[in-house]
Amino acid sequence: QEGEIMHHCVFTNEYYKKKDTLILSARIGKKHVETVEVNLKTLSIVQSRGVCNQNTEYHERIIGLVTMNLIRQKLTA
Repeated sequence: QEGEIMHHCVFTNEYYKKKDTLILSARIGKKHVETVEVNLKTLSIVQSRGVCNQNTEYHERIIGLVTMNLIRQKLTA
């Protein structure tokens, strides 16, 4: 559904099947804004893309929020 809504290849390229990968859907309310791929082994962001693989006006804020939460995970691990 995420790939269809966002018109990108998260499903067709099977990113969701990659080992140690988490796919997140960044949303404002019910509106999908960007899809975020996180490497669980390194706790780093691999990519974050909006509709048709474009960055959105919220891109930097999304990256910042996800990064902040990943750092918290590293500190509490």
